[in-house]
Amino acid sequence: MPADPPPLPPAQLTLLSDRRAVADAQTVYRLGDAHVLKVSPSAFPDASAEEVERMHVLKQRLGESAGRVVLDVLGQGRVQGRSFFIVPHCRPLATGRIRWRLARWGVRGELLGWLREVCLVADAPDADTQAEFLTSLAALEQLDALPHDLREAARHMAQRLHAGTLQARHVPMHGDLWTANMMRQRDGRLALIDWGGATPRGYAIYGLIRAADSLGIPRRTLARELRWHGERLGDAREAPMLHLLGALGHYARHLGEFPLERFVQMAQRCHHMLRAAQ
Repeated sequence: MPADPPPLPPAQLTLLSDRRAVADAQTVYRLGDAHVLKVSPSAFPDASAEEVERMHVLKQRLGESAGRVVLDVLGQGRVQGRSFFIVPHCRPLATGRIRWRLARWGVRGELLGWLREVCLVADAPDADTQAEFLTSLAALEQLDALPHDLREAARHMAQRLHAGTLQARHVPMHGDLWTANMMRQRDGRLALIDWGGATPRGYAIYGLIRAADSLGIPRRTLARELRWHGERLGDAREAPMLHLLGALGHYARHLGEFPLERFVQMAQRCHHMLRAAQ
């Protein structure tokens, strides 16, 4: 378990998040009225610096419009060997049964529109991308803890890739799209936080499925979005499954501290949601 956060100047700091049970979790402070400070844990002193780098790369890759959800980094540095950075303060989605439902409903359209923008900047298919997808699909097929139908789906998608009837494409990916990471900027625009697991060469559909689950997006709406994304990725019916399984295989290869049991539950839920919506 990481040690206590390092001492910081007394500038109206208010602790917002301190998940020290998670080894690589950063400590988050409210800094005055308008800013937030994130500090790396002692076990991973470069975590904040690495997140800033990902934010810069993703903002550039996404372009001005889609990159609007990435907050501007207002300052960064190190304190007692740990990296930190400062961003504008944002409002979390409202709590309370009625307010939460309204907030969740309000963010759905904006987030779905953003995911469409992300899909439109997908990379062109190439041999390296196909090889990476095949490696990820093989990781799923060989994971005995997964149910048979999911492993068979991975095998089928690998056959389609080998045959050339489907194409794999990378898209920018946040990696953790759930409601706690969706906020409102001071001007009301959507902001996404926690970019530590983001990558410019990520996987389509995974973020859509996770967001649909977290936001309670109706099945009919999810089905519409899956068709739209599938058409842009080359196959309205099967491309969504290929790209979702590619993402799940990627995570299966890089579980780190993510417990296998939780990963299996998550993979099953994502797979079920996609199949139910198609």
